[in-house]
Amino acid sequence: MSDITSGLDSSSATDSTSLACLKQAGIGFIGRYYSRTTQIAGKKLTQSEAQLICQAGLRIVAVYEDGPTSYSYFSADRGVEDAQTAIAQAEAIGQPQGTAIYFTVDYNATQSDVEGNITAYFEAINQTIGGLYAAGVYGSGLTCMTILGAQLATYAWLSQSTGWTGYTNFSTWNIKQGPEHSVCGLNSDLDDGHGEFGGFTVTV
Repeated sequence: MSDITSGLDSSSATDSTSLACLKQAGIGFIGRYYSRTTQIAGKKLTQSEAQLICQAGLRIVAVYEDGPTSYSYFSADRGVEDAQTAIAQAEAIGQPQGTAIYFTVDYNATQSDVEGNITAYFEAINQTIGGLYAAGVYGSGLTCMTILGAQLATYAWLSQSTGWTGYTNFSTWNIKQGPEHSVCGLNSDLDDGHGEFGGFTVTV
């Protein structure tokens, strides 16, 4: 596949030293998080870090994640709450309107799971975002295919979990997650971005 941009995603906050190292290593974007409930120090992207990332010449990919690791997490009400929080945090860091916020389904969801509460969750996200930002989906091949097919996401990020349903059958990803790897002192997953994948820069 041509037009690939190397990147990574990390729950660790970056600084000017690690960002300079990433740039030298050929990394073009970094996935960083919005969250309402995380207790992980440094996971949530701040305005000052967003500006540092862009000053270093990298793009940001925004990912919203609290704890979407089982079917019970998902509902229409949760979709509204997550989208409202994502919008507020995106505006706080200066994320340009129209760029992507990925929402995660971080488990091997079944077809009935995706067609049930997960679809209701993404329907609520789309209604709440209302065109301010583009919704993206992170998850298994099955999850990505189903949510894209329902036109509830513009972008898809394929999880690194090769054993999850639909992994080998899903090829129209915008970002494909690779193995966990320490890069420039960051605990991270390597990623490939294909073409336009929803990355952005903020005004410094």
